[in-house]
Amino acid sequence: MAFFTVARQRRWTLRGPDGAPFPSIGVAHAHDTNLRYPHNQDLWRSRYGGSRAKWLRDGLGADLRAWGFTTVGSTAEYVSGSGLGVTGTAVDLGHAEDLPGEEVAEAGLPYTVALRVAEIEAWNGFPAYRDPRSPAFAEYCDHLARTLCRPEDPLLLGYFLVDGPAWAGHPTGASWPGPLAETAEAYYATVTAAIRRHDPHHLILGDRYGTKAGAPEEVLDAAARHVDVLSVQTFPAPGTLDSALATLQRWHERTGLPVLVADTGNWCPTRLSPHRTGSRRDQADRAAGYVEAAEAFAALDWCLGWHWCAYVENPQRGWGLKDPWDEPYEDLVRPITATNRRIAANWAADRA
Repeated sequence: MAFFTVARQRRWTLRGPDGAPFPSIGVAHAHDTNLRYPHNQDLWRSRYGGSRAKWLRDGLGADLRAWGFTTVGSTAEYVSGSGLGVTGTAVDLGHAEDLPGEEVAEAGLPYTVALRVAEIEAWNGFPAYRDPRSPAFAEYCDHLARTLCRPEDPLLLGYFLVDGPAWAGHPTGASWPGPLAETAEAYYATVTAAIRRHDPHHLILGDRYGTKAGAPEEVLDAAARHVDVLSVQTFPAPGTLDSALATLQRWHERTGLPVLVADTGNWCPTRLSPHRTGSRRDQADRAAGYVEAAEAFAALDWCLGWHWCAYVENPQRGWGLKDPWDEPYEDLVRPITATNRRIAANWAADRA
């Protein structure tokens, strides 16, 4: 049985189980609970019969294919609080758990699985910096791996670790015990060994470093010895894309790893969240931002793809490809679809 791999010839690329170059053009934060709020729970029952499996097949999977997306990214969703750690404000209980991999596979698209091996997210108001050199950490990583790994599934792209980790210092003041280089080496060696014991086939996509939260050189060096892909997230404001790309270029050069932009996006005021300002004016302007970023990512020799945030708008996040009543933002989706299809059509030729 064949699985996803990374390869470098003229350019870096993912290759699917069939060996063909694969652009991972995905959507992050697709969670069915966004359709189970008081304002839309009747729609959830009438349109999907209250069934997650039907929503994955007839909602998420169908939409992503229609819009030219190829991957279901991390499915955890932002559900509470008023700020994110990457902006300097940590929140309590800021995210939902990822949906189980065996269920996400129902969408019929390549997908990812997350192993939250440490509670060190920059947005996390109550981080826990447990010593990765301890036997307890190794036991916990093995528990997660034997519980969540799916070694025989050809649709599985690979395994993420922690979302937006605060390796460079947490907003709450929490930090790792011991020297950072030694800590990072123990962390990545222990985590990846546990995954490889239970799944020797699939890619290890690593932590999803944020360009605002940062990734110290000691951490990048340790990760480069153990993971297959450098996963990042960046949300550049208008006019700042070049600066974000420069950071990713430095991280790529430091590690020598191909890069997956595992979370990126923008937002604008909406009916449910009219206060969401500071990024884009409206959905058409959001689309312009998507096209600019997607074309820039696709032009990079070391970029494997990008995952857009998010699928259905909820009251906390305030941004999505669909509104809170499960209808697409057409001024956003139409240009995205055309861009995705054009880039995907050229991907194999560019990375042959």
